[in-house]
Parts: sequence; C-alpha cells; structure tokens
Amino acid sequence: MNALTVQQIMSSRFRTSANADGKTKALMEGLGLSTKANVARLAIGRSLSGGPLSEDAVDAKGLEIPATSLFTQNDVATWVGLLATHAVMHGGTPVDSMDSFRAAIRGHWHRGATLLMNDWQDVNEDYDAFISMLLNRRADLPATKSEIHARPGADAAPPAPSEDISKQLVKALGDIGVNAEVKGVVHGPRVSRYRVLLRDVNQLDRLRKGLERLALALNLQNMMPTLGPSDEARTVALDIPRPRVSWINAGRRELEAALNSVPRSESTLEVFPGQGVTGRVIHFDLAAAPHLLVGGATGQGKSVCMHGLIVSLISRHSPDTLRLCLIDPKQVEFPVYSGSKYLWNDDVASGITEARTAIDALVVEMDNRYAQMKAFGVNNVLDARRKAGGFPFIVAFIDELADLIIQDRTVESKIVRLAQAARAAGIHLVLATQRPDAKTFSGLIRSNIPSRIALTVQKSSESQIILDDTGAQDLLGRGDMLIKRPGEELERGHGFYLSLMDVEAMI
Repeated sequence: MNALTVQQIMSSRFRTSANADGKTKALMEGLGLSTKANVARLAIGRSLSGGPLSEDAVDAKGLEIPATSLFTQNDVATWVGLLATHAVMHGGTPVDSMDSFRAAIRGHWHRGATLLMNDWQDVNEDYDAFISMLLNRRADLPATKSEIHARPGADAAPPAPSEDISKQLVKALGDIGVNAEVKGVVHGPRVSRYRVLLRDVNQLDRLRKGLERLALALNLQNMMPTLGPSDEARTVALDIPRPRVSWINAGRRELEAALNSVPRSESTLEVFPGQGVTGRVIHFDLAAAPHLLVGGATGQGKSVCMHGLIVSLISRHSPDTLRLCLIDPKQVEFPVYSGSKYLWNDDVASGITEARTAIDALVVEMDNRYAQMKAFGVNNVLDARRKAGGFPFIVAFIDELADLIIQDRTVESKIVRLAQAARAAGIHLVLATQRPDAKTFSGLIRSNIPSRIALTVQKSSESQIILDDTGAQDLLGRGDMLIKRPGEELERGHGFYLSLMDVEAMI
C-alpha cells in the first residue's frame, strides 16, 4: 500500500464534517443503530456508488471514531481498495497516504450521509421501505462469476447495475438550457429519482417543456423522464427510466410482505396495487376511495392489477366481512375464483346476460340495505354491522365495462346510481377497461368514480379519460402505472406481478 499500511489505519481515528455528523446521529436514531460507525459504513458505501467527490473543502469538525469501530482486520484492505479505485476511476486525489485516506473517508462520509438522509426522507422515514431500498440496491450489483454459475441458466447475463448518471444528467440539462445540480439519487424498481437543484427557479418552465429534448439528450430511446415536486426549496424530483435489464420486478413474495406490513382491519378495504418509484409500498383504503377505475391497453398489466387488488382484499378479510361480486362479460378473467367462499351469490357472473343480472341485483341489495339501516337507526354499514351483525362489504369488480356498455346501454345508468349512492351501504365498484373512450365512459361515470389507476395507453386522449390528465401514454408498460386518489397528486407505481398459479396459491 505504499506509504499506507493496515497497521497505520487500524491505530488511527476518523471524523467527518459537523453537518454529516449531525445527519449520522439522526440516522442512528431513525434506524435504531447502536453506533455512528454503523451509519458511517452505509454512508461511505452509498457515496462510493456515485461520481467524483466535490472539490469543495469538507470540514473535520465531527466527533472522532476509532478505526476499530469503522473497520475490521478482515475488511480494511477491501475498503482501501474501494476508496483507491474510486479515486482512480473518477480522477480524484490518489489514496496512497494516511492524509489522503483520511480525506477520502471524510469526503465520502460527508456526501454519503446527505444521500442517505435524502433516501430516508424520500421513503417518508419508513424503516421497512428504507431497508427494502438498500436490499434492492444490493440486488442491482452485478453478480460474481461464482454466483452466476451457481444459478440455473448459468449462461444468462446478470442484470445491469443501477447506474448513477448524475454527471450526464447535469450536462443534458445544460443542453436544454437548464442550469442545475444533482443533490441526490434514489434507485427505485424501474426508474431512478434524481433530486435536482435549479440554480434559477425561472427555468422550471423550460425544464417542464423540455422533457422530450432531455430524453433525447440522455438517449432514453422511447422512454420519457417525468417531473415532480420535491420537499426542498428550489429542487425538483426528476424520474429517469432505466434500461429494462436493470428493473427489479416485485411479485408474490413482495406482495405478501406488503400485506403483512399493515395491520389488518375489518372496517377498511386496504388494497396494495404496487410499489412506488422509490420502492415504498403503495396501499390505500378502497372503502374511502370509494370506487376505482382501472384502465390500460391490452397486455400492459390491467388484468394482473385486478388480481392483485382482489388478492389484497381476500388476504385481509374473512367471508363474514367481505364478499366479491365478479362480473366478467368476456368470461376469461375470473374463472380462477369459481367456487370461492368469498363470492357474492356464490358464482362469477360470466357473459352479458349474467352481468346485467348481477348489476341489477347490486342495485336491489343497495336499496334493501338502506331500508334495514333506516330500521336500525344507523346511516352506514359499519354501524349496522356492529348493531345487528352481517352486512359484509361487497366489492364489485366489473371487467371490460366498455364492451358491456356498448352491448347494453341500460347498464350505464345503473352503474352511475351505484357509484352515486352505494358507498354508505358498503358496496364499492372497481371498473376496468382496455378501451377508454368518451362514448363508453361518460362524464357522469367518471365524475362519480374519483379514484383511478392508469396503466400504459396508446394516446394522451385515453390517459385524459382515465385520469383527467395526460401521462399514461409515456409509461413503461408491464405494470407501470399512475394512481390518482381524491385530493392527492398523481403517484407513479409499479404493480406486483402475480401469475395465475400465484393467485391460486394465495386465495
């Protein structure tokens, strides 16, 4: 190691900046870690995944920690190698003496603590989501040769790592006339969220209008970056899609973990459509929604999304508190649930005739429930359940609503009536379509279905019908979605992938 020896390092003490020291202590408390060294290792590793360190001086006013807390005899050489390699790769000061080694530790700890704090805040200080983010980053690293050959299909190439393109992004922003600085990055399941500081806030409109040119400058092919708010003054969140080979797809195991992360309640209809951009679990109460429209082009994940919602509900309720009215005009989507003890009226309504009959029966059930509730002196289904028992939630999933309305125009007025009045009776609608158009989805239906999930569509006009906003035409497919809930900003998510075998196993 030239002038740098393991003995020198292990007998030394190290410190970071006062600013990073404060963030380290805050992360210790938030993550329940016992020493600053635990956070320091995470911070240094986090910084090593980034580009060159800033040339700005970093003070050394943080409290000291001994090298024996930060390293072990077995791993110290690895840390030296990582720090030295990073300096060589990015043209930094060579790490070949104790002074340069201390400076490298101080600089990476300083930067990494800030990046970790940004990560922690990006997941709303959710411990499980933060750990999941760290695990996903580990999964993004290229596999070693021994790991590749230990797997089935050993000749297959490992997924590409999540690459930090901060330098390229700053240059590309400059190419479109936006002077900016990247303050941090979080690699989510499919996109990387860059926290971008605008040096001139008057350039925000230029950035918003220049996203297509930014995509071209970054060579994103047909993928579009998206712009969102940040929680820091003068900063924005810029979501940059990654190549498909680096995607982390969540499936049955991740959905089961999500279901177990939220306490069960028989008074809510919690559903889990997917993970957010940073890997945080997305869930909401369908009972408060109170109805949901799901739309997307063929093959973009609508059916899988519907199954995920149904499995969410079944996993958290008994048949005493939940019944499913499954309406399947094309007779292809819901056969897997035939015979389920959760089925309302004990069957899946297949075909146009049965679909019409089921919708009529829902209207009758709503009217009957209101009559009973009036007799009990209550005005909602939960009070009726507590007073007299029974009154399970009924969630009606209606697939291919557009086809159903085209073949029977009388259905529309009944669905509108249910959407307007069924909530207090404990009846909730989930409507789905592959063909969103203004003729089949009238303004009356859309105005009474306030919650929406849009998967990838072909045209901005279709996105407008589903979300009352554009954006779904630029999604990545394969379960990529935009979620709209009353009074909240659009949220991007990536759906849990469930095969029919997964669905069968979970129900």
